[in-house]
Amino acid sequence: MANLFKLESGKLLSVIGKLAQGGFTAEMAEVADTNPEIVRVMVDAARKFVEEAELNPFEMTLSEQIEALKAAIREEGWDIPVETIARLAETAPAWPKGKDSYRSFRIRFGEGDEGVAKTFEAHMARIKRVHGDQKFWRWDLLLSGKHPYEGEDVERLRLLSGNAGHTLVVEWTIVHLDANRKRKSIEAVRGPKSLADEGLVMAWLFPKRVQAIDYDKWSAWFCAGYELNVPVRDESWRNVPCVSFNRRTGRVRLDAYWPDCVSSDFSVPVSG
Repeated sequence: MANLFKLESGKLLSVIGKLAQGGFTAEMAEVADTNPEIVRVMVDAARKFVEEAELNPFEMTLSEQIEALKAAIREEGWDIPVETIARLAETAPAWPKGKDSYRSFRIRFGEGDEGVAKTFEAHMARIKRVHGDQKFWRWDLLLSGKHPYEGEDVERLRLLSGNAGHTLVVEWTIVHLDANRKRKSIEAVRGPKSLADEGLVMAWLFPKRVQAIDYDKWSAWFCAGYELNVPVRDESWRNVPCVSFNRRTGRVRLDAYWPDCVSSDFSVPVSG
């Protein structure tokens, strides 16, 4: 969860104003400053309300999201014009209901096969930068584009819906990250709304959500809109990329599993 001082100054003042309107006096504030028990009771009550109301503790303001995108453009050298940023700021949908639902971005570069690979690698680089070199792990067989195998170049990653439909786009999307935790298999629930590169955006736009993964309250997730080819194991197009977290090492993990995975430790998210 974000630190209180991460709130915009205007919103923080608004909260203080509502406390005053509700009868929280200066004398009460003086006592709270010296008595941690009062603060604990207030925080416990607020936490209980948030949990019961299924409010998302990782919610970001519109300005925070726009600034995160601007930072990605600046640090990664992405060619996204200022007009696009302005359009996003003007057309942002409301934050969705649900404790694990998000307003996020769909950001794709290029066209077709090359575009799929370029987009995948761009988001991988951003995840690595946001989490840090020492807190990033990628399976060495999680590859995009063409790579040599037994004397010929072999395609390693594709969209479930087909690479021909991949086009340049920067737009909003709504992500339900806890969808399909209970399932017979990934194949039984995956479809046109399954996250592909959108699932990678989640890993850099919401790093605290990744770090909260405990495989109980907060799941890891599959990017089931992708199919991964691992020919060295005779597993052609039998793997599904995923985002997880190693709680022992504190590393975000970019890995893949077979599509028969039924573990509720992982969700198979969808976009709304």
